Amino acid sequence: MQTSATYICPVRGLTGLEPPEADRLGQAAGVAKNLGIERLLLPVLEESLTGSVRSKVTALDGFVQALDRIAEAGITAWLIAPAQKVLGLNWVPPYLAGAVRDPKASPVFVDRRVRNLRPFDWWADPTIIKKRIGTFREVMTALSGHPALKGWLILDRAMEWGRPDFHAADIMLRAFLAEIRDRDESSDIYLGLGWSELLDPEITQILAGQVDGLHVSGLEHRPPDIGMAHNLAGELIVAAYLGSLAQWLFECSVEVEIGWGMLDRAVDLEEIGEAGRQLVGRGPAGTTWLSLIDPQPGLYGHPPWCLRRGLEGVGLLNHGVEPKEEIVALLEEFRSTEQTGSTDDFIDISREEYLEDPYTHLPRLWDHFRESL
Repeated sequence: MQTSATYICPVRGLTGLEPPEADRLGQAAGVAKNLGIERLLLPVLEESLTGSVRSKVTALDGFVQALDRIAEAGITAWLIAPAQKVLGLNWVPPYLAGAVRDPKASPVFVDRRVRNLRPFDWWADPTIIKKRIGTFREVMTALSGHPALKGWLILDRAMEWGRPDFHAADIMLRAFLAEIRDRDESSDIYLGLGWSELLDPEITQILAGQVDGLHVSGLEHRPPDIGMAHNLAGELIVAAYLGSLAQWLFECSVEVEIGWGMLDRAVDLEEIGEAGRQLVGRGPAGTTWLSLIDPQPGLYGHPPWCLRRGLEGVGLLNHGVEPKEEIVALLEEFRSTEQTGSTDDFIDISREEYLEDPYTHLPRLWDHFRESL
């Protein structure tokens, strides 16, 4: 199982739409390697590439420097391009958001501010689809071929920002895949999903065969009727279940995002270790930690950290670039545990039966999963 972490700059944050500060990234990447982290994921915010030519060049040059530092640390990188939901907040360019504020809408960072806006129906607008493909092409032209860059997480949770029909989603995915494969035939390509796709899985079932695997995230909100403690150990068990179910349902490799359980800092190392063994034993292709490093205290009042209590403390490393005790123990469990037994021994129905009523089967199979532990 590959162990990764998302790198969110602890010096610059995200609201300035700047690439990570390279020196701190190099320092943190070196510590990550010593912990057994094999890969860092760098979010590319689409809004950072919608300004002047000079600002685009500055942003992309910054990512080249970031990749240089990761290579120097002896680990690899993937790009999340475009990154949409980072630390629980949506980040979109203005042309993807509606114009009218709605207090009932979820917060979104757009036009350099957090606003309550609903998605614009961009999936039905060929002009916007073409614009987004062109922006992705600019990223590919600037960054593909870098020796540190070994994979791409594409369209991450895009199907949550306005629900597409299959035809629109297929057009976007094929276009992104073509841009990558025209320049790089060796990189891994994963499609990013929220766990909510398990409740509405038909589109993903068709798309999954086009990519190397799926990246499942979204545990900032737990699935309904799935009860576990909201600490790290509880989250690892829920991630083990969702990853196993996704592997079975979509018949492909699955990586899972973890780390939201760090919002509850109650630490029981034995409980965390056992939950970690259960996760690895279920055979996910990898885990991605929500954030490698905590932000500097001066960023606590900035989005996304100011929007959720405790979010500034979910990193594997504190802002002084030192590992946290429970993380060191958990990563050791990840390295020493092997997959055990079947990953879908708790499933007693066919895929066709699941698709008939996912809302019933998701919590029902959870009960079976808990009994199988």
